[in-house]
Amino acid sequence: MAEWTKYNGWTNYPTWRISLEIFDDIDTDYWEDLLVDNPTAYELGEHFRDYTEELLDTSNDLAESYALAFIDSVNWSEIAQGTIDTYRENYCCDNCNERLEDGGDFCSDKCKTEYNMLADHDKG
Repeated sequence: MAEWTKYNGWTNYPTWRISLEIFDDIDTDYWEDLLVDNPTAYELGEHFRDYTEELLDTSNDLAESYALAFIDSVNWSEIAQGTIDTYRENYCCDNCNERLEDGGDFCSDKCKTEYNMLADHDKG
């Protein structure tokens, strides 16, 4: 098996390529049912792998086997973590990561106060 090395900031070329071609402009609303359950990157990555394998389902067995060999080197958790981070950044409270119903950065005044209090303290 080929040894893949870091590529464009990703674990390897297959991870970068699959992220770019399939998940780059992913609509997190499509995955929201999974994301609201707060999955680990590994759990979401498994769903991403299954989704990609379904996309590769073809009547050409040779092409499919090459494609499956290629995606075997993908770091699915890395792609999933990027999706989780994007979802939280756009749809969740900055303090507690609860889903926001009406936009904004915080789910309550309490979370906003707590976040600001923690931000004002020196780290260390």
